[in-house]
Amino acid sequence: MSIVSELKKRAGPRVRVRAAPSSASSSGGEAVRLILIPPDSGQVNDVFEVVRLLVRSGVAVRTAKSAIDDLVAGRTAYIDAPAVADYARLKREMTKQNLAAHRIVLRRVDVKALRQRLGISQEAFAGRYGLDVATVRNWEQGRTIPEGPAAALLQLIERDPDKVVELLAS
Repeated sequence: MSIVSELKKRAGPRVRVRAAPSSASSSGGEAVRLILIPPDSGQVNDVFEVVRLLVRSGVAVRTAKSAIDDLVAGRTAYIDAPAVADYARLKREMTKQNLAAHRIVLRRVDVKALRQRLGISQEAFAGRYGLDVATVRNWEQGRTIPEGPAAALLQLIERDPDKVVELLAS
């Protein structure tokens, strides 16, 4: 029995089940990680338009609603939008709704080159930034690739290594 037929059986005859896009390319866009910053005034112009924009970008309705709740409460929202057809347009549309939208771009950092530029050993690098030495070795030897928070931390270290030490020490 397929997943769709199982869902229909459990949910009942009045529920429509449609398949989610399997990838960003099949749904006509790219995956984008977004930060949505609430307006200083606390007023989002049209909440329903923001939800529509997010859903059109592949965000689940429940996730879009949760983001709206954060924004209305004055908190920043973080969204993974799997199918953004035109990021520049989405950003303009969010601006019209009194929201600032920014794309989070995590790029690869050459850990070995960074560590050598700082003139420290793997052990010192790991200790200074709260990392495991084996993890640093794996990154440098290409056995693993830093992702998510680790990739973000490495970008920050690359940009301002002393500030990262200061922040970690405080």
